[in-house]
Amino acid sequence: MTTYLKNKSKILHLITRLAVGGAQDNTLLTVEKHDRNQFEVHLASNPEGQWLNRAQQSADTFHPIPHLVNPINPIYDLKALTEIVQLLRREKFDVVHTHSSKAGILGRVAARITKVPVVVHTIHGFAFHDFMPSWKRQLYINLERSMRPCTDFFLTVSELNRKQAIQLGILSQEKSQTVYSGIDFSKLDRPCHLPQLRQQLEIPDGWQVIVMVGRLDEQKAPYYLIEAFAQVLKHSPETLLLLVGEGELQPRLQTQTQQLGIENQVKFLGSREDVPEILKIADIFALSSLWEGLGRAMTEAMLLGKPVVVPNIYGIPETVHHGETGLLFPAKDVAKLAHHLVYLLQNPQERERLGHNAQQLTRKLFDVAQMVQQIEQIYQQLLNQKPS
Repeated sequence: MTTYLKNKSKILHLITRLAVGGAQDNTLLTVEKHDRNQFEVHLASNPEGQWLNRAQQSADTFHPIPHLVNPINPIYDLKALTEIVQLLRREKFDVVHTHSSKAGILGRVAARITKVPVVVHTIHGFAFHDFMPSWKRQLYINLERSMRPCTDFFLTVSELNRKQAIQLGILSQEKSQTVYSGIDFSKLDRPCHLPQLRQQLEIPDGWQVIVMVGRLDEQKAPYYLIEAFAQVLKHSPETLLLLVGEGELQPRLQTQTQQLGIENQVKFLGSREDVPEILKIADIFALSSLWEGLGRAMTEAMLLGKPVVVPNIYGIPETVHHGETGLLFPAKDVAKLAHHLVYLLQNPQERERLGHNAQQLTRKLFDVAQMVQQIEQIYQQLLNQKPS
């Protein structure tokens, strides 16, 4: 048997980019919370992104991979693969843990080339979805399948993702496990002065607030939420919609609000460091995404006891049980989304009930300490299976 347990194991977490997002937060929290008595923790990524400072501070060593980019770029991808191979040869890691599709493919190929003892990959959500051309979707599925022999163990952030990946032949039941994406409750529970925040955001007294947190891109499809919000205002005119996040769709969305005549009641807040505080002033959290892993911002809202109105897609129904811990609607169904929002705005007792139930469920499932402990147990089991 190996003697890995007697010494610190050297781990590398590899993720494509350091933009603000659920996969990134999951990865950085894992890096931050690893037991330093057992592990020496390294992190590698493209060095551009809002969370670069956080990445540098959370890891024992941060390694920039300048050519690791999205989307597919054969020249950059080959250069990134070379950079990763050089890193693995130099540092001789015991475990390489990859996150996201691009880093997952290049990182696992590099780990196979350099004979890294243990390779783990987390599926935070699939690069393919039902709203892309079938040939492109199949290409991504085939790429993921081709990585299976290069992977010792798979983690998924929802059981539905795991079952789908098993059905598609991307992973096996025996070499995979769902580990719910942990969240640092201390950041959510820190004290704050909500009346001051409402004043800063120019929210009139007595007005209700709907909040969406997420990238302003095609995945999140915020134009459906804006369209629904225009209908909501016919029934609950003293309501604001706060959109937290950045993305390429922002100019189009701002034009949309002007065309609908609701530009004064939709606020684009950009990327924020005080997301927990903004969630606390929300009466409702809403999403109109087309695909999701589990929905990290949604989970944070639930942890804070907020009612959520979200699409019935992918891993979301694992925690949002319709009529119990939130309200679900079919993706793209603007009328149903608007109906649910109006119903909750006009029924504060129902908001309270759904929010309470959501908090009770999520506080049990999404403890970050529990997530990291599960991941570390998987590392140790895999390391102990390797010959010395």
